[in-house]
Amino acid sequence: MTDRSTVVGFVGLGAMGSRMAARLLEAGYPLVVYNRSPERAAALEAASAEAVATPAQVAERAQIVCGCLLDGDAIEQVYGGPDGLISRSRRGQVYVEHGTFAPHLARDVAARLGARGATFLDAPVTGGPEAASSGNLTMMIGGPAKALPEVSDVLGSYAARIRYIGDSGAGLELKLVNQLLVSCHVVAAAEAIAILRQLRLPLDVASEVLNAGWAASAMLERSLTRHRNELSEESDVTIDGLVEPQRLAAQLAAGLGLDLALLPTVAKLFADASMNGMAKKDLAALVRMFQKEE
Repeated sequence: MTDRSTVVGFVGLGAMGSRMAARLLEAGYPLVVYNRSPERAAALEAASAEAVATPAQVAERAQIVCGCLLDGDAIEQVYGGPDGLISRSRRGQVYVEHGTFAPHLARDVAARLGARGATFLDAPVTGGPEAASSGNLTMMIGGPAKALPEVSDVLGSYAARIRYIGDSGAGLELKLVNQLLVSCHVVAAAEAIAILRQLRLPLDVASEVLNAGWAASAMLERSLTRHRNELSEESDVTIDGLVEPQRLAAQLAAGLGLDLALLPTVAKLFADASMNGMAKKDLAALVRMFQKEE
């Protein structure tokens, strides 16, 4: 159990992190936040969070520190930099990182924090910004299981399903499998929608039928919904956002001696879309890669 007077820190206030941090405020926790682009902290600061200038200041003020950083470079900087979290970490603290990065880096950060008496959990999430806003994320955790009771209430502010996976890095390993599947499902959905449009079949009926049987997937439902409702291609769930996780998933498979057939093709398609000006477009926009030119 975590007392609501426990100061919680949060670093990384992007599309996911800002929503998770907002849920912590709604739950009544005193919150200290940091973001490399300070303007992203403004809305949370207006809602009573304390915004600070360095990650080290978060570590000094908070007993539990959560993060949702963009990638491995951000992890290295925010955790390991001169004014990083590790530099001011102390015995008894728990650090919980929700970003997606290399499992070996999680083990390195865990060792460095452990040397100072703090605990690190890699705890990536799935569900997207909508689930973060509603508190319905699914979380997969790697690291010392004994730390979970101390942080479960905090994490429950934005995650409805919290599952312990194993030792440090295990949460990220499962997340990379998740991202492999998401990436493949996005491409399959894009191909299907391109065919449906070319045949001029009704997307509403197609969605009902396809998502009622074995063809169903969250990405198919999401993509069909966006196309059916003619939603903007602009969103926080971008094509470019899956490129790095695909690289990490391929690296993980290669390290296991596995020669994957589907992921390389999918990753190349994402890379081509990014290079063709679609990097910041919503995942559903990938259908453009398959449409016939009029």
